[in-house]
Amino acid sequence: MKVFTVVAVFLLIFSWMGYTQQSDPSKNYIGLSAQLYPAGFIPTGNLEHFLNEKESVVFRFGFNFTDRQDFSDVNDSEEGEGFGGSLGYRRHFPLAKGRIIAGLNTDIWSMNIDWTDTLNGTATSGSTYVLVVQPWLEGGYFLPIRNTKSVVGITLGFGRELNVITSGDEVAQGFIGSVTLQYQFAL
Repeated sequence: MKVFTVVAVFLLIFSWMGYTQQSDPSKNYIGLSAQLYPAGFIPTGNLEHFLNEKESVVFRFGFNFTDRQDFSDVNDSEEGEGFGGSLGYRRHFPLAKGRIIAGLNTDIWSMNIDWTDTLNGTATSGSTYVLVVQPWLEGGYFLPIRNTKSVVGITLGFGRELNVITSGDEVAQGFIGSVTLQYQFAL
């Protein structure tokens, strides 16, 4: 129920922002992205809505697959997956044929993590549910694909994973860096 509430709040905020701003209807993009971070992979579907020529909001929905290997300072291994999304704000700066973007995002992921740990020679394992809130900054470059309504982009992100709800034993959280490859098509 809590996950449903979080997703509903995201949708309401996004809808409100889209309808309260003047926008150019030709400046809406849908697309796909692949976000890579040292312990995982996040594929998403995206909607970017321009508020004006220099500002946009971004909504993403997708899945988060993690294999923390030995990155966790809590357990020997942690693997899991979950679904979620994000709401972000971007500022756009024209450069050459493309545009530089700088943005703020907040992701929310509903994750199930399977973990193993060895303490005093005894192996233990379990499964933990976490609701992760992940604020992060992004910066990158988008370039139009010639003779199409499409753009491709690459961004770098830096943020922090915060386990705000945990059901089960503790699992890792902390700072995170990522690279995201994106494809968008103008509507």
